[in-house]
Amino acid sequence: MNMRPMCRVAVSVMSGLLALCAAGARADDSAWANATNIDVANDGTDDALGSITELGAALGLDPQCDWRPANGTPTATTAPGALRWGYIELAAGYWQLILSPYFPVGTRFRIDGQYPNARYMSYQLYDGPKGGLGFLPDYKIVPNPGYMSPFTGVNTVNTAIKPGGHYSIHIVYGDTPANPSPNTLYVAAKNFSVGSLAVFIYRIYNNFNGISVADHGGVPMPTVVQETSSGDVQVATKDNKMVCGLGVAQRDSRRRVRAAASDIINSQPEKPNPIPAQPVPPPPQFMLRDNPKDVLVNNDNRYIYAKLSQKPGDLVLMRAKAPTYATGPGAGSDPQLRHWSVCQNAWTTVETYSCIEDTDAAVDSGGFFNIVISVPSKRPANATHAHGFDWLTYGTDETAAPILRHMLASPHFTQSAFAVPSGDGANAPAIMGDYFPQSTYCAASVFQAHTNNGETPKQVFAACAAGK
Repeated sequence: MNMRPMCRVAVSVMSGLLALCAAGARADDSAWANATNIDVANDGTDDALGSITELGAALGLDPQCDWRPANGTPTATTAPGALRWGYIELAAGYWQLILSPYFPVGTRFRIDGQYPNARYMSYQLYDGPKGGLGFLPDYKIVPNPGYMSPFTGVNTVNTAIKPGGHYSIHIVYGDTPANPSPNTLYVAAKNFSVGSLAVFIYRIYNNFNGISVADHGGVPMPTVVQETSSGDVQVATKDNKMVCGLGVAQRDSRRRVRAAASDIINSQPEKPNPIPAQPVPPPPQFMLRDNPKDVLVNNDNRYIYAKLSQKPGDLVLMRAKAPTYATGPGAGSDPQLRHWSVCQNAWTTVETYSCIEDTDAAVDSGGFFNIVISVPSKRPANATHAHGFDWLTYGTDETAAPILRHMLASPHFTQSAFAVPSGDGANAPAIMGDYFPQSTYCAASVFQAHTNNGETPKQVFAACAAGK
């Protein structure tokens, strides 16, 4: 027996398995680093991967992996308070469908779903853990005959239309035509990196009526079928649980270990050291992540972030004008955004510690939100809604990243993050004006003294920035 062909097949199979692991494991490592020009050591995985084309449909090894929760998205069996990571929005759920990008041209898959009871939903196709190759936001998803969609506008939600209406999306293998069909994502093998996979992310933001993230908008998860000449074949029946779950389990295990290590290293009671009122450390500078082709970004979001350090100690104050949002008070028929939020994240482990949603934010008389960020032991007694403030835990990582999300802006909102041309992030503060966040470090004694005097959040911020 000639062993060489068998060895080549074995190598190809292992390459495919490694690719599946890499799709999950490398995404969260590289995404933020690539977006912020941080050097990350290359572990050589990409170079070691063989092309999945070698596996071949004839061997029956083209991956078909049904929905898996992504980035720590909770399920019905997730323990309360379990870690979530990947710079995610805690009010959102993320699920991934993984397919080979090398099915023959003309291959068709169909996703049958229902509109969730939520603020937003979308589907987006990625080149493994890399950039996006196509997306379908909710307002572009046409309902099936006889049904209606509550997502009738870019920045609006029609709450008069009941959720649960049915829709169907097609995944078609081949180049995107000049006039794409509605509700269709196209998969062209030439657009994918060698050894990569077609990763489809299904997102749901802001469930309504107390529905938990684990309940994915109060409707069943979409079903996925391959349309064949002999009928529909459910992807779930071809899902190899061991292989398909490997990437998710490996990534999640790494995240848990690294997050736990960070908690141990940075949880000493002396951290962070207190700071004097003066001189105030230079404020953290917020920046716009302004490349829509960055790794695993949601095309419907623009992100503004800062890099914080625990070394200055005590508090960080963050302040910006709060946009109106879909379904929000005073939003009218043309809210400025579909959604906005601020989440506090670990820079190194990318764990998401806590978030302030637009619906929960304290907004002062000037229309600004004001957030205090600190470790729990240094949370000021007056960092409360009664004094016009929200509070976010700093977390246990030495370096942290608060992220402000703007989602789906009205074309009339000329000061949104979307109004900043791609590549022109340096001018974001000038273009966005008051909607671009300001920040300052602050001694807890200064914050407490001025809030005790009944001063407004604007006055407290100014006092903190001046250190007196």
